[in-house]
Amino acid sequence: MSQNDQPVADWIAKQTPIESELDISIVIPAYNEQWRIPTTIIDIIDYFDERKSKYEIIVVDDGSKDKTIEVVQKFIKFRPQVQLLRLPRNYGKGHAVRTGMLNARGKYILFTDADGSTPIKEIVKLEKHLDAGYDLAFGSRALIDEEINTRIKTRWYRKILGRSFNFLVNLLILPGIADTQCGFKLFTNKSAQFIFKLQECDGFGFDLELLYIAKKANLKFKEVAVNWTHVRGSKVNLVVDASKMFLDIFIFRWRHRNIKDGAPTSSRPLSER
Repeated sequence: MSQNDQPVADWIAKQTPIESELDISIVIPAYNEQWRIPTTIIDIIDYFDERKSKYEIIVVDDGSKDKTIEVVQKFIKFRPQVQLLRLPRNYGKGHAVRTGMLNARGKYILFTDADGSTPIKEIVKLEKHLDAGYDLAFGSRALIDEEINTRIKTRWYRKILGRSFNFLVNLLILPGIADTQCGFKLFTNKSAQFIFKLQECDGFGFDLELLYIAKKANLKFKEVAVNWTHVRGSKVNLVVDASKMFLDIFIFRWRHRNIKDGAPTSSRPLSER
């Protein structure tokens, strides 16, 4: 080491290392969400501050054309936990979620929708399953749990279309799962790295793909009833996007036909729904 390098080395030695692992990472995909995302970020910050958790919030801007970026940057000025990843154009929700998940550092990683349709406090219902050894747990708007007073508020036509689509999903690719599309899914860091390095769908069908990968790889997963409320402003076109997702089912079956048991844990128990 040269004499000129010594001051730098001395300074580095005195610094506190940045923690490589946090308790929880929250990934929020966002496309033109300037009006809905502020409340969601505030709720998440308040919740994890109260829990005294070590956390990060990763907002992945999917090429927004409104003021989503400016809104998120306001939070960054006051909260180092908030991070912004900017995609150069609108790729799709699946791409945005994958980008955030593969950049997250938390022991557990949640992705949740920018509209806050599932309250962040519902995460405790998922966490207890990961604490018990599951690789992932995901919220469900279709399951009802009387003990936790589950409330689902949505439009009647959405219920009909959702149940019809889910019937086909159960028949063709994921039997036994009541709701694949709820945007509230929690992963261990290892399972997230495993799944999202294989997941390729950029569109709304990505939920189907990641669950199919988990099933094929024999990961241990759990579907959990959560409270959920429809929030106006959804980017999903019920007819067009449902048609694309139906075609995606056959793509995923072919794309991942060779996946064998690949759980990133020492044991590989059968998946549970």
